Amino acid sequence: MQKKQNKLFYLLILIITIHISSCQKSYQKSENLENNYELKITNSLVFNLDSIKTAYTRGVQVYPHHNPQHLLFFHSTGKYISIYDLKSQELLKEIHFDFEGPKRVPRSINYAYIHNFDSIFLFDPLPQQIYLVDSAGNNIDEFDLQLDDMHYTYPDGAHPPYFKNRTLFLPTYPSPMENATSSDYGMVEFDIDRKSFDTKYNLSEKYDEGFWGKHSYRNAVFTYNEDTDAIIMSFPNDKYIYVTDTQGNKSKHFAGSSEMKTLKPLSEELYNDDGKTYRKQAEQGFYSGLKYDRWRKLYYRFAYNPINKYADRSALGENASIIILNNEFEIIGESPINAKKYSFGITFINEDGLHLFNSDQYNKVDDSRFSFDLFKLKNVTP
Repeated sequence: MQKKQNKLFYLLILIITIHISSCQKSYQKSENLENNYELKITNSLVFNLDSIKTAYTRGVQVYPHHNPQHLLFFHSTGKYISIYDLKSQELLKEIHFDFEGPKRVPRSINYAYIHNFDSIFLFDPLPQQIYLVDSAGNNIDEFDLQLDDMHYTYPDGAHPPYFKNRTLFLPTYPSPMENATSSDYGMVEFDIDRKSFDTKYNLSEKYDEGFWGKHSYRNAVFTYNEDTDAIIMSFPNDKYIYVTDTQGNKSKHFAGSSEMKTLKPLSEELYNDDGKTYRKQAEQGFYSGLKYDRWRKLYYRFAYNPINKYADRSALGENASIIILNNEFEIIGESPINAKKYSFGITFINEDGLHLFNSDQYNKVDDSRFSFDLFKLKNVTP
C-alpha cells in the first residue's frame, strides 16, 4: 500500500510540475468570412487584498453561473475562498476552511469548484479525493477518484470541472510513465450519487502518431455549451477541436492558429531530458485553454505559438494568441496576447466580455491588489 502511494505521489508531483472513435465529420476553416474580429482591452476590474493573502491562485469562478454577481477567488493556500462583488469589486465575505478539528480538510487541497454555497467541491490531488463541503465548512461527503488504469484527475483554472445532473465532468491525463495514445482519455464523468466513474472521452488520433512526451502535450481541456448541450474538447497537439452532441454524435472542426504549423511528436530520447523537451515544445508550439462565451455565442482557444529564440521556460508566452470561433466553429479572428503578462488559467467570462488576470500588475506594480483586464470583441473588417 505504501509503495502504491509513493508511486502515486511521484506521478502527481511530476504532473504538477508540467503546467502549464465513432463516425466523425471534418470541417475546414472558412476563408472568406464577411467579418473579422479582434479582442481589445477596454477596462479593468481591481480587487483589494488584505495583508495576509496573496493573489496566487489556481483558478477563479463567477457566481451564479447564469447571472454572475460575484467573483469567487480560491487562494492557493487552500484555506480561503474570497467572495467579491463584481460591480463594486468589494470583498463581501470569505469562506474559511480548517486544517485541524472536526471540520478539517487536507492542506493539500489545490482547487475548489462551487456549484452553490451548499455544494463546494474541494480537490485533493495527492490521494485523488474530493471533499464536498458547505460554506460553513461542514463536511458533507467524500469521493475517491482513484482510477484503475493509471489516469489521474487534476482540475484547475485552465482545466476546470463542470457539474451537471449530479455528474462531475473531470479533466484527466494518462500516466506520464507511458506513451499516450487515442485509447487514453482526457475527461471522465463521475456520478456523485453512485460514487463511480462513467463515460470516458478519449484523446484524439493525433496521439497515435508517436511519442508526445510527459509535459505540455498531455493535458486535454474541455468546455461545455449549455445552449446546445454539447461538449467541446481541445488537445494541445491538435489543430482541431472535437464536439460531442447530446446524441453522442462526434465532429471535428479546424481551430488552428495562423502561426502554428503541423505539430509533430517528440523524439523518444527526450523522455528524461526536460530541457530539450521544453525547447521542442516552445519551438513548435501547443494549444492551451478553451472557453465558451454564452453571451456572444463564441469560443476562445488559447495558443502558445512557436518561439524563435528560446532560452528557457520563461520565454513561454512571448508569442501567444487567442483564436476566436463563432457558434458554427468557424474562425472569425485571432488576437495576439502576452501570456507572460496574462494567465490563461485565471480567466472568467460574463456579460461584459473576457477577463484575463493581469499577473504583471500584481507581481511588478502593486501586490496589495489584483486586477483583471476586460477584453471585448471588436469588428476590424477592412
